[in-house]
Amino acid sequence: MFSTLLWLEEVSSTQDFLKEKSLPLWSVVVANRQTRGRGRLGRQWHSQEGGLYFSFSMPQGIKDENTLPLVLSNAVADYLKSLGFIPAIKWVNDVYVQGKKLCGILTERLKDKIIVGIGINLNQESFPKDIDAISLRKIKGEIYDKAGFLLNLLDYLGKAIEKLSQKGFCAFKEDIEQRLLFKDSEVILYTPKPVVGILQGIDTDGSLLLLTQEGIKSFQVGEITLRAL
Repeated sequence: MFSTLLWLEEVSSTQDFLKEKSLPLWSVVVANRQTRGRGRLGRQWHSQEGGLYFSFSMPQGIKDENTLPLVLSNAVADYLKSLGFIPAIKWVNDVYVQGKKLCGILTERLKDKIIVGIGINLNQESFPKDIDAISLRKIKGEIYDKAGFLLNLLDYLGKAIEKLSQKGFCAFKEDIEQRLLFKDSEVILYTPKPVVGILQGIDTDGSLLLLTQEGIKSFQVGEITLRAL
């Protein structure tokens, strides 16, 4: 599926690189460091040496395209599970291990393609104090081979995209709900107006289902946090 692979020492962001260059669809761009890495909602993604940062382009128009962040998060979780980890998915685009962020996924829709960016905390030894993150190295005490990790992960990602295009989001919904961080807990959803409710799960279109004082409500955008006791 992935036709071209470029591995760069440093770049502003792999997302921007793919936007600026005329590369064929299914091209993958990897960088050892990003000077302006970003995540969802324009947040900075700390991209120090040791992490795995890459983006790839893909065509528009696949079935249930809007659920890509959840489906790809689940593909990352599947690969991590094969390595012996117990991952969770924080709606809508993050993968957590041991209650801390390990991976973030960003999808950007352009007029002629979709660009997917993925950052995984692989070999970092430390993080800024204000970042609640973890790396595989900190968990296992091992240094991971970036190239091997990437190639194996691309296989999981490619198969997930093929499955989504053929069967739609319904083929992933149950697995994602079982991995959903904060499920059955009281959370605050910032939309940006805060909404408090019990996280029930996800709907057939990937939206979040909250049990509020007004009943079950569905949300397609927002940021969730666990409500403090």
